[in-house]
Amino acid sequence: MEAAETYPKHKSSILSTYKILAGGDFNDPQEMRRVFSTLDNFKYRDKWWVIDIAGNHLRLIAYINFTNKRCFVKHIVTHKEYDQLTKYYRENKE
Repeated sequence: MEAAETYPKHKSSILSTYKILAGGDFNDPQEMRRVFSTLDNFKYRDKWWVIDIAGNHLRLIAYINFTNKRCFVKHIVTHKEYDQLTKYYRENKE
């Protein structure tokens, strides 16, 4: 996984989160919050969600369709990079 190479200090947290998401069978956001308490809606894209990982050092942004049980990780970034992405997506609507 590219993010584990980009952020080697947080490799174990990234891989652990990925493993949980890949094997997860979450029916809705409330169920996922039992595992990822920081789960929050990314308001600039439909069905995109944010999870703080690596002790809140990184943010994972993913498309999650709970009905179809699909999860696609879009970005794993620092908070500074997250702010830049938020600005980009706010200014560039779908």
